[in-house]
Amino acid sequence: MSMILDAMPSAADFFRLYWNKKPFVVRGMISAATTSTLIDADHLAGLAMEEEVKSRLVRKGGKPSDWRCDYGPFEAKVFDELGESDWSLLVQNIDQYHEETAELLKQFNFCPRWLLDDIMVSFSPKGGTVGEHVDSYHVFLIQGMGKRCWKVAKEAIQKEEYIEDIPLEILKDAFDGEEVIVTEGDIIYIPPKFAHQGVSLEPSLTYSIGFLGPTLSEMMSDFSHFIEEHHENLPRYLGQNLTETAAPFEVGKEHIQDLKSFMTGIYDESLFNQWITHYFSSPTHIAEENLLDEEDVEVDVAGLIEAETELFKPPSVKIMLTPLKDRQNYSISIGNYTFQLPLSELPLVSALASEEAFSAGLFRQHPELLQELLVRDLLR
Repeated sequence: MSMILDAMPSAADFFRLYWNKKPFVVRGMISAATTSTLIDADHLAGLAMEEEVKSRLVRKGGKPSDWRCDYGPFEAKVFDELGESDWSLLVQNIDQYHEETAELLKQFNFCPRWLLDDIMVSFSPKGGTVGEHVDSYHVFLIQGMGKRCWKVAKEAIQKEEYIEDIPLEILKDAFDGEEVIVTEGDIIYIPPKFAHQGVSLEPSLTYSIGFLGPTLSEMMSDFSHFIEEHHENLPRYLGQNLTETAAPFEVGKEHIQDLKSFMTGIYDESLFNQWITHYFSSPTHIAEENLLDEEDVEVDVAGLIEAETELFKPPSVKIMLTPLKDRQNYSISIGNYTFQLPLSELPLVSALASEEAFSAGLFRQHPELLQELLVRDLLR
């Protein structure tokens, strides 16, 4: 059965039928007017020469041992010597460096933006590929210029095995999948653990929007640090419910349950909701040019509010919001800044999350908040 759909599924159908379940292709979902504004190959190569930008260059070999993967920054002469086939340049975090490309994120607002990893962009001439592989994240592949042939697995791979002693994670064995050729404006959705491979049929640009969840250990470690920093009276286990059956060495199942309850009780407090918003909105990467020295920034907040100046949150800046335990206050995080607003300020909360222009007048009761968001370059 073909994975090509007539149109993008509704949000409800997407999560019910496809999210974590199966891939699909939608033809012409992104208009030519939009793809024409996205980062081009020359700009991509320029970024790959910058020290702070994460980039890599994959060169396909005749046999597995000949494959190469080099990491940037690259010198211009490297690109001059590459030839006209069988290589791929991949650059991470393009949403932080190219505002027009970051606008792509709005096309996928039916997905949890707080799980966004980044927009990675790849350029490759004919034959360029990174090999057959699997990813741990959900990805939407948007085809820009050019044409590529993708092979996508029909089912998730439970235990992948890779070719040994090469600098890339390329699957050892071929996988059963469907092939599809994509052209400008087409998109492919690939769930985690579904093997895939793309090969350029002509010089091509692909824009990859990845949604990646953290591991359990990463979340628990970060939450423990947050508790230490923000809990006013950190509780200690005092064995409140122990009985004589806990002495001297054996811990019964009722006491194990008691320990579990002690450790998980914190999840019922508002502190957990505050941490969740902070954790998922904090940027995984901040472009150096976006870092501002707050002491050197002067903002006429009162003037902006009085003039009702239009502001907006850029798509590259993450936001997450959730009601606190009392349901009368929201915990909100924009970028790495976390704050609270009462339910009565829901219009302001909604405006911040809209990614559309809104009036600075909404901050009339919160000028200090507007000051923080502006000097942190979280609103523009």
